[in-house]
Amino acid sequence: MCGIAGIWYVNSKPVEDGSTLKEMTDSISHRGPDGEGCWFSNDKTLQLGHRRLSIIDLTDGGKQPMVSGDKFVIVFNGEIYNYVELKQQLIEKGYSFKSESDTEVVLASYEEWGTGCIKHFDGMFAFALYDLAQKKLFCARDRFGEKPFYYSFFNGNFYFASEMKALWAAGVPRDPNHSLFYNYFVHDLVENPLDQTNTFFSNIFKLKAAHYFIYNVGTTIDQKKYWELNVNATRDITLSEASDRLMDLLEGSVKRRLRSDVPVGTSLSGGLDSSTIVAIISKTLQNNHTFSARFKDFKKDEGVYIELVRNKFSTKHHDIYINVEDFIGELDKLILHQEEPFQTGSIFAQYCVYRESRKHNIPVMMDGQGADELLGGYDKDFKFYLRELIQGEKKTEIFLHKIKENHSINLAPNFKEGLRHRLPKLYHSISKFRRMLSVNLPQGINKEFHKQFQGKALPFYDPDDLKAILKYELTNDGIEKLLKFADRNSMAHSVEVRLPFLNHDLVEFMMSLKSELFLFDGWSKAVLRNGMKGILPNEIVYRKDKIGFEAPQSEWIKNQQLTEMKNDFKSKLINDKIIASDYSHDWKIIIGSKVLYGM
Repeated sequence: MCGIAGIWYVNSKPVEDGSTLKEMTDSISHRGPDGEGCWFSNDKTLQLGHRRLSIIDLTDGGKQPMVSGDKFVIVFNGEIYNYVELKQQLIEKGYSFKSESDTEVVLASYEEWGTGCIKHFDGMFAFALYDLAQKKLFCARDRFGEKPFYYSFFNGNFYFASEMKALWAAGVPRDPNHSLFYNYFVHDLVENPLDQTNTFFSNIFKLKAAHYFIYNVGTTIDQKKYWELNVNATRDITLSEASDRLMDLLEGSVKRRLRSDVPVGTSLSGGLDSSTIVAIISKTLQNNHTFSARFKDFKKDEGVYIELVRNKFSTKHHDIYINVEDFIGELDKLILHQEEPFQTGSIFAQYCVYRESRKHNIPVMMDGQGADELLGGYDKDFKFYLRELIQGEKKTEIFLHKIKENHSINLAPNFKEGLRHRLPKLYHSISKFRRMLSVNLPQGINKEFHKQFQGKALPFYDPDDLKAILKYELTNDGIEKLLKFADRNSMAHSVEVRLPFLNHDLVEFMMSLKSELFLFDGWSKAVLRNGMKGILPNEIVYRKDKIGFEAPQSEWIKNQQLTEMKNDFKSKLINDKIIASDYSHDWKIIIGSKVLYGM
């Protein structure tokens, strides 16, 4: 786990002493406090930099940039969890290895399979691999976007890095992408689902998850997709069979993600997902360290459930109590690391959990992220399955009764949903026509600011079946933003986060199931619940409330210091003709302004 950066000088003379590259890697030193390195091409036009966080192979054998003879050089951020199996496979093909690092396995995999090597990886990664013979740079990112990769063209030169602050350190300007700020202030979005290369800065782009590109002098960036999630149901199996297979895959995923030469801990929220990870880890890891964000006098504090899990599995537990004073004191640091806006105070709670794990010298943390998007864990997922039932002309009475009984959700269709179900073509035609004619000014938004984006396609997806929305959340708009938050929060404290639910074989298996199993008998995440019966306490397996990972931000925002901050920023946003005086989203005023104005 590391930070990477690079410059390919095209239209200007290279900085031969590498001082610009050094400024880039210094700006992301938190991603790799254990070492640094650089590599220059013979003419100094290509410069690759690296900051190292030592997790696997703590010796100098794992140092980067890593060079493979006179063939390749790589800067790599992430972990290839199946590197042991790949290494053995490559040894059988005649390859030899000097180190125990997974980075060397990536180099050998590229030599053997070319750009197709990434299809062999079970892991999280972002890397740039230079082929010296072909003079091309191969840049790739993992399937779900766990690890970041940003790039920019500035003064005709090509720059890339793990974080945008490294690009800014090289002189790339902070030019706001006002369309994303508009979507944030109006729609509460923190990414652009219509173009996933977009960031909140108009001249900085993302390499999309499950994509790669080849760059050499004079070429444009053409991102190519190497993995597509198939949601067609191909397995006709029972709930019990599905649960057994899910648990086998999940245990295998956890086992691989426990591969580490440093201590591993676990985030514990008290929900089903993180509790499942704790239960599986406890089979093989004694005195597992668990960490939980807590809030005093907050009705959504999950301490009761956290206690059930820590006691059942005898974990070495750490509660981190968080308050508004902590938040105010760390806000500028939080924004500095996140770089783009976020929607909730839970981002800070997560930041504090990773800070605490590092204090206890635990630089690797397991987490349950991805389970909700994969298994059907959100309340809104019931709506999409209901649509699927109605479109298939299936009875809905039992399903509606069960979700009301299990989750207190009343999904009786209103007139709008009824029209959608009975006359879908007419419904979609009317909706499209209304969007085209819409001139309504969103409340609190400046009229001139609104005019710039009026009439453009709305960045929302509203399908008629369950697995379509699950795929969308896993591959388009949903999980990636959560992964970005986790990456920045963890790496701010030089901590690596590993996510067992995002093993691609596990994801592909779940997406091969019939949709009826996901919400079987009116339970969210039914396949996982069934698999954890008798392993976790029933109070957790059959929790009916969906709290999520929440912080008391509605109370925090009433703090006098934050109120004064909000008032100052609101005046500035009004003067800059972005919002109007009746804009009332205090949280977005503060967070959005911190990013927009660069603190």
